[in-house]
Amino acid sequence: MKQRISLILGVFTVMALSNAVVPILPFFASEAPSVQGAIFSAYFFGAFLSVIPAGILGDRYGTKRCIKSGLFLTVVTGAAIFLVPHSPLLVIAARGIEGIGAGFFVASALSWVNVQKDSRMLSGYYFAALNVGLLSGLLITGWLADFGTTLGLLVFTVLSMVPFLLSFTLSEEGREEREIAPVKDAAYMFRWIYLSSFIIVGTTGVISSLYPEFTGELPIVLSLQLAAMNMGTVITSLVAPRIRIQPVPLIRVGGIVMALAVAMAFFAPEFGWIAVILVFAAVGGVVGFVFVAQMEYLAQSKIRQGTVVGIFNASAYGGMAFMPFIAGLVVDAVGYSAAFGLATLLCGCVALFIGRCECTILDEPA
Repeated sequence: MKQRISLILGVFTVMALSNAVVPILPFFASEAPSVQGAIFSAYFFGAFLSVIPAGILGDRYGTKRCIKSGLFLTVVTGAAIFLVPHSPLLVIAARGIEGIGAGFFVASALSWVNVQKDSRMLSGYYFAALNVGLLSGLLITGWLADFGTTLGLLVFTVLSMVPFLLSFTLSEEGREEREIAPVKDAAYMFRWIYLSSFIIVGTTGVISSLYPEFTGELPIVLSLQLAAMNMGTVITSLVAPRIRIQPVPLIRVGGIVMALAVAMAFFAPEFGWIAVILVFAAVGGVVGFVFVAQMEYLAQSKIRQGTVVGIFNASAYGGMAFMPFIAGLVVDAVGYSAAFGLATLLCGCVALFIGRCECTILDEPA
């Protein structure tokens, strides 16, 4: 039980700290939007760079060491940002190192989850805790800012010490029974899963990045709408492990539903903010179902999961990094309708190409 609490609480605090700076970005550099952007992006850049190396190291030297290292970096960098908030360069550096810590944790934690007998159910709890952490980082830090600008950072940093201490109880059970696969072999073997993750996760980033300017809604309304996306993922992450569906048909339906939801997102503001919340909840719901199915398929392979999950996380981070950027360029060149149309088309493509994946779950559910 301690081992599972370490990972569930660990992903909650890591994700909460990743978002905890968002409501208070002006505090770090009130007159320099570029610096604010650097502070925000440094985290994801560090995570993107570290997830695959972390997975490789976890396969070779053990996931426990990487999980502990990731949580240790989370604690240290959270404390550093709290103690030295008025030095933008130090904050940017700390956020980058914090992202590296997150990369080490998420790659290794998911690889640990995937070799457990109850991996299907545990992955659902993991993704639910991840999204609750993202929500909490935004909402709780914003609320606590009235009592102290960086109080939220302190709260989540102190809380992250608990999973770090519990991580010393982790075992490597199940890992030694599997073989190490080279990066290129793992990337080719699961290429359709990784591509679907890139597009589906990237699409959530496209919607999140376009909507503030697209709708011009008040920040509080936008927060509620984006929160609905996370809540949709939380709910379906908990429901999906209880439903036995093969990955290919589930991902195909997910791609179709996501394509429809993105198209509806373009028109939803005309019907009020409640319509937008429903569409966003549908988008988040697709992510939860698809993630659990993808994890179950990856978990059944007989190779160590560090590299496999590291590439999976890199594809998700890559989607979040590149697809919103490309969508922004499309908006500048053609307009919002073209950007939403492109995202819709890509989601539809998921429903087509996933059929080329021989993604059949052969094992009995845990």
